[in-house]
Amino acid sequence: MTGNPIMVINTWPIPEAADAAWNVLTGQSQTRGPFTQPTALNAVVAGCTAAEEDRNVKTVGYGCCPDEDGHTTLDAMVMDGSTMEVGAVAAMPDILHATQVAREVLFSTKHTLLVGSKAADFARSRGFQSTSLDSPESVEFWTKWKQNNCQPNFRKPFAWTPDPSATAGPYVAVHGYTTNPTNSAQTTSEDNHDTIGVIALDATGSLAVGVSTSGLRHKIPGRVGDSPIPGSGGYANNEVGAAVGTGDGDVMMRFVLTFQAVEHMRHGLSPTEACQKSLKSVKHDGPWNGALVAVTPKGEYGAASVGFPNFQICVRTELLGDSVQIIPIPSISSTSPLVT
Repeated sequence: MTGNPIMVINTWPIPEAADAAWNVLTGQSQTRGPFTQPTALNAVVAGCTAAEEDRNVKTVGYGCCPDEDGHTTLDAMVMDGSTMEVGAVAAMPDILHATQVAREVLFSTKHTLLVGSKAADFARSRGFQSTSLDSPESVEFWTKWKQNNCQPNFRKPFAWTPDPSATAGPYVAVHGYTTNPTNSAQTTSEDNHDTIGVIALDATGSLAVGVSTSGLRHKIPGRVGDSPIPGSGGYANNEVGAAVGTGDGDVMMRFVLTFQAVEHMRHGLSPTEACQKSLKSVKHDGPWNGALVAVTPKGEYGAASVGFPNFQICVRTELLGDSVQIIPIPSISSTSPLVT
């Protein structure tokens, strides 16, 4: 693919997110105001917001991912490739439109990341309304999890008593251990965790990324994954390109994979090659899941995945017709990677 089209790409088969972002880029948004101007940043916020509001999207926005206490908290981040500015929130309770709050952090403060209940206080100070993020589904998930002795969970058995691999809490710390046995943490999948990551390329050639998630189901309260971390959940630089990620954030954030992908494109790799090389850099003992999507300022795009059997992306650009295209992305162990 060549040229400089307007474009929207997002992780997972959520075409409503791509359409919402596209409508902003093309001036077809049903709402009006400063945040509906056809910029890449406004487009990614619109795409993420559509996912946050959609109760059929189970791991973004409204809860199907309760933490150990049964509550849902949100992580979100936006990055403007033209200025390299970032706004993000993490572990934020009681505010649905996390990506919009992240944009407020970018526009109205000199900070990058706000966390926890204070992020929610900030959101309310900017006019956002409190709302419960719990749902009948999240209550059911949590109740069944408690009835199953809090299995699975993310506590390492050697560090707690009673044994969290077999018994419900409350847990008490074990001190004095000297070894770190095999990691027994719950693995991730698209069923218990995924992230909506949106990349937009606007008519001026500017790129932006937006990322939103409700995090891992049964996470320890306060846990923050890769999504709100610049260079991990997403990264954008108009000179080179943009990338977003989804998967096991506790693994992926150690390797700043979206920053890696953009830098690999700087050094001449295609978007697909950049995603593949970044994912292959991960050093982890045990199975893990992850995927990356990348775009250049010319509209070249690519993706790669590890561990996900059914990872897909949504692409909307006039070069592919007048509708969202859902494209399957094989694991990098496949012999048929996406070529663009």
